[in-house]
Amino acid sequence: MKYVPGLIKRKLKDWTGKQWYHQRFDGCPYFIHYIAEAEIVTHEDRKLGGDCIAHYCFFSEGKADWYIELKDMEKVYSSLIQAGKKNANISTEMMKQWQPDEEKFYDKCREIHKTDLAKLNDTELMRLHDDFLQITLNRNSSSSIIDGFALGTDQILADMLKAVHEKSKFKEQMRFTELFSILTAPVHLSFINEAEVALLKLALDIPKNPAHKEKLLAEHQKKYFWIRNNYVDAIILDTKYFEDELDKLKPLGHDIKKEIGDIIKTPTVSKQKKEQLMGQLQLDDELKLLIRVSEDFTQWQDERKKATFWTAHYFCLILEEIARRIQVPVNELKYLSPREVSKIFETKPDRKILQERMKNSVFYWDKEGHEAVHGKDCDHVKDAILGKTDLSDVNDFRGLTASLGVATGKVKVVKSAKEINKVEQGDILVAVMTRPDYVPAMKKAAAIVTEEGGVTSHAAIVSRELKIPCIIGTKIATKVLKDGDEVQVDANHGVVKIVKRA
Repeated sequence: MKYVPGLIKRKLKDWTGKQWYHQRFDGCPYFIHYIAEAEIVTHEDRKLGGDCIAHYCFFSEGKADWYIELKDMEKVYSSLIQAGKKNANISTEMMKQWQPDEEKFYDKCREIHKTDLAKLNDTELMRLHDDFLQITLNRNSSSSIIDGFALGTDQILADMLKAVHEKSKFKEQMRFTELFSILTAPVHLSFINEAEVALLKLALDIPKNPAHKEKLLAEHQKKYFWIRNNYVDAIILDTKYFEDELDKLKPLGHDIKKEIGDIIKTPTVSKQKKEQLMGQLQLDDELKLLIRVSEDFTQWQDERKKATFWTAHYFCLILEEIARRIQVPVNELKYLSPREVSKIFETKPDRKILQERMKNSVFYWDKEGHEAVHGKDCDHVKDAILGKTDLSDVNDFRGLTASLGVATGKVKVVKSAKEINKVEQGDILVAVMTRPDYVPAMKKAAAIVTEEGGVTSHAAIVSRELKIPCIIGTKIATKVLKDGDEVQVDANHGVVKIVKRA
């Protein structure tokens, strides 16, 4: 995908007045590009019409606001549903089709791990970068299918299940939100939970083998050093971090064996409940397809998140070596696209432009290419495609229930992983969406409310695992709520009500 000067200005009129799906996370252009290009032009032949047309992403001080046009998302999930009507195993077969790309990606990561990058000449280093770039794009090319389906079909699934609930014997026995929660629950253990189980097992093993404490910690660190990464930072966790995490468990009086068992058996219990309920309901083939694909894609999406963390680690190793050679800070290089980095030894980047991109910039991608603008030009793009909305009079709003329950507490709006420490025990965590690096804050929260995200989203999965109320897809939560507002989160009815303004 080439860099095309003037592309944004030329295409802007095509995107004004559209409706957008919004996601926010910690991110920089370099890593977001691996999703954007992959979703738009990589492996188009495999996607059965499930490729994206365009993406915008706004960047400011390590935060990314990612926008997908709703009609683009509809195109993706509609193509998958049509394919599923002809082949009920479409999601399973797609996952198998991409499996070789998954394996090549992890093989390349292990190769980079063993490579002394400092010994490569410039040509060899860039060849390694570009080979890994293509392998990562190939691996990420399933993202448009995963996101398009997961983010676009939630309301469809909810509406269809609501109609079934209204006609079923369960109408008087079970709230719709409970039925919805059971039928959309994940049936696979997430990689974050796998890491948590490994840490809990470590808490049991060390007291039995105190002489091997350092060895056991080192083995755990080698396996899970990357679990706090995101789309901008590659954080190498040391053994002290994991030792501190173990120390936090001691005063809490955990029954560790029971906790391990509860985590491990949750997917099996969820599957049993789901199968039992589905056997008692009259579901048509399309609804069964939506539930089955959602189940598969929850697992696929989790694998993508893990790969994202590995992507950050191994590309950062390469970027750090490039930064050393051209004497430009690595954090500035992250505001180039990978295609710009590929030519970095031919044309050294203008650091002033990179610094402006870090402050306020927008990147745009479509099938013709990609471009970035910053400063006032970025503000113009934002105003043109997003406009402005006044939500000051809103006192309550609705969303989809991801995890049942009711909780009241003070709002903490989290815009970045760097803000998770402001969440205290019993607070209501509010975010555009959550990421795996939000988990420490999620464990403290009494409830979670997000603007975006669907039944396969991180917030939905983790809130169920934590057994705390969660309402997703509110669209307006971070725009209506402020830090210190007291709210009631009634996930049994899918309502967030403001009790008292800060």
